Amino acid sequence: MIPFVVLFCLYFIMDPFRVVWNYDNYYCNGEIALNKNFVSTMNYLNKKDTYHYDSFIIGNSRSFYYRIDDWKKYIPAESNCYHFSEYGGSVHGLRYKLRLIDSLNQKINNALIILDCEILDRIELHAIESMMPPALINNKNWLKFQQRYLFEWYNPQYIYFWIKLKYKWPHDVSMRSYEVIIDNLKYYNPITNEEYNHHDDSLIVRGIFYNQKKLKGFEGVQHPSISEELLNDEEKIRSFIEIKDILAKHRTNYKIVISPLYNQIKINPKDLEFLQTLFGSKNVYDFSGVNKYTSDYHNYYESSHYRPEVASEIMNYIYNH
Repeated sequence: MIPFVVLFCLYFIMDPFRVVWNYDNYYCNGEIALNKNFVSTMNYLNKKDTYHYDSFIIGNSRSFYYRIDDWKKYIPAESNCYHFSEYGGSVHGLRYKLRLIDSLNQKINNALIILDCEILDRIELHAIESMMPPALINNKNWLKFQQRYLFEWYNPQYIYFWIKLKYKWPHDVSMRSYEVIIDNLKYYNPITNEEYNHHDDSLIVRGIFYNQKKLKGFEGVQHPSISEELLNDEEKIRSFIEIKDILAKHRTNYKIVISPLYNQIKINPKDLEFLQTLFGSKNVYDFSGVNKYTSDYHNYYESSHYRPEVASEIMNYIYNH
């Protein structure tokens, strides 16, 4: 019984998952994998009154590489930008973020929303009780959210990994498979919530990134086809209608991008038609399927994430089209 009590106290004192206390920089103490959706939400709430954000890039991890410095070439220079991103992403995730900003009477002057078929396929990424940041849903899941991470803390394997990271012992493959380590978060801007992949970018510049092991990750991934219809669910439709209403209320200058995923799967024409009808064809741009981006693996870090150069070209196109 005593070890459990000690671990319980340490959970709140050490806050290993950064879900108990507030932080100016959630990634300042090592490389422990965190709930990115929670970090994005709490970092925004902690800093909104200081930086007065009024422009938002919203999406999953594929939105990471839409750089704010590049985006500000196409929106007013005085815009205060925030990257409201998460891992995975879901339709409700987009809805809840915009709803939160609106509920706080904060401005949404500009928005860049990054979608793909995987987001459109999900209403919720995780069970709402265990993974959704409580602040996005009026804290109604606060207890279950904390329980989820407390039970994770009681896992002996995690404690072992956490001690290794805490005292900078050598990493091993099992730690990576357990998703304890996130490589690139030492390149993180806590003001804009942007992440950078400087390590991989430097390897690309030096011509040593796409080695034999890396190239194997691109094999067998491409399956040119058309996605099944995904926006035929009433709850998803209501979510997108609410998103449109919030953007209309704020008179937001917004663009929506359907990402060029390396798998070359094209968004279903009915889903694209729904989005273009609701948001306007001049605001929705489809880069899915077979095209110059998805035909060249050099445009990707791995088969899931395209590089900032692609995102920059896309922004140049949609704002100058």
